[in-house]
Amino acid sequence: MGPILLNPSVDRGHRRLVLILLCTMALGSTSCQAPPPQPAGAEPSIVRSTAVPLAPATAVTTVTTAEPTWQPIATSVQDRRIQATTVGHGPHRVLFVGGIHGDEPEGSVTAAQLPAAFVAAGLSEAATLTVIEDVNPDGRAAGTRGNANGVDVNRNFPARNFDSTIPESGGEPLSQPESRALVDTIDRVHPDLILVAHSWRGRQFINFDGPARQIAEQFSMTSGLPVEESSSFAPTPGSFGSYAGRDRGMAVLTIEVLRGTDPTVVWPSLEEALLQAIRG
Repeated sequence: MGPILLNPSVDRGHRRLVLILLCTMALGSTSCQAPPPQPAGAEPSIVRSTAVPLAPATAVTTVTTAEPTWQPIATSVQDRRIQATTVGHGPHRVLFVGGIHGDEPEGSVTAAQLPAAFVAAGLSEAATLTVIEDVNPDGRAAGTRGNANGVDVNRNFPARNFDSTIPESGGEPLSQPESRALVDTIDRVHPDLILVAHSWRGRQFINFDGPARQIAEQFSMTSGLPVEESSSFAPTPGSFGSYAGRDRGMAVLTIEVLRGTDPTVVWPSLEEALLQAIRG
């Protein structure tokens, strides 16, 4: 391309701007440098391109939701990791337990998906959510209700109704590392609400312990699961609900879905109700 000449009658300031624009359009990928101002009446300068490297474009940062970081909080009888993660920093403290009985894996996908859903729902300012993936990983691996010692972890808590005559209770409260891990967690987190995933044969419902009736009723309206007070349908000596809810006065919601339901189906059916309860 030949030289670009400008009309000397054009104002000098305008000429400099036009030169830059013309050069940029003409040369595209090269940088242009305008000539110095010319004295009045001087002949216009010839603009020549000066090839210099372009400055790199500013990088665009895409903010994405990070995967939850699972940290071991204890080990099971067979040295499997009991893992937890915490997301958010809001004042409403919530603990979600993905399972206690090893033959009830229906809450596994819910435990895995809940932290990211919590962040995506914008709840980090409103609540702090701690999720324990599974309190009984040995039972989960073996497909058994109890842990590797044959103890029902959900009957091994130091509730006033603990019954040492029941073999599955473990003989004395907190004799199992799994139950100790859960008690240690509530002592550390001081949750305002505890949600525990379970399943039941033949039916599904929500039951509650402690000051959680209103939360349970709202959860029922959103999820469609009916509400039952836990003491009304089965004795639960030494259960976590008895200990944390009735004895310690914490709001505990136990989510009993239909046993055998695909965990990938359980999660979307509970997501809205869970996030609503966590929001507080």
